[in-house]
Amino acid sequence: MTEDKKGPVTILKEQFEAKAAACKTLQDEYLRALADFENLRRRTERDRELSRRVALEALVVDLLPVLDDFERAIQAAETSATIDGLKKGMELIHRQLRDALCRHGLNDYSCVGAQFDPRRAEAVSFVHTDAHEPNTVVSEMCKGYACGDRILRPAKVVVAKAGK
Repeated sequence: MTEDKKGPVTILKEQFEAKAAACKTLQDEYLRALADFENLRRRTERDRELSRRVALEALVVDLLPVLDDFERAIQAAETSATIDGLKKGMELIHRQLRDALCRHGLNDYSCVGAQFDPRRAEAVSFVHTDAHEPNTVVSEMCKGYACGDRILRPAKVVVAKAGK
């Protein structure tokens, strides 16, 4: 009978061993979760790099015909091509380049006649005039370009100020 009875030290020792085993189990689970998270982070970074590379390759593939046409235009310029022919060829190449970039989400925009918006335009100059409302874009030095909602290059503009 005395063997079935446990003393307080034995009970505490068994409780300690049970808690130590539970702690060891939780520690193992934590380390597994940490390793899983690190593997997910690496896989996500690898996938992101692959996506970036695929997108870049798609853009380059779309631009290769433009490069080919530029080379043909240079060869035509070395022969006796006419100025009008070269101009038409350059216009076609320009259109081809714009179309290729548009397929990848690039859009140009103009701010002329609109209120100056520093998020979409950069004021490179001001002109004092009564012909336009103050803070209106009078002319554009360079177009702005956006990809989706993101401005890649703000338009460079001249802004009207109140006349003197």
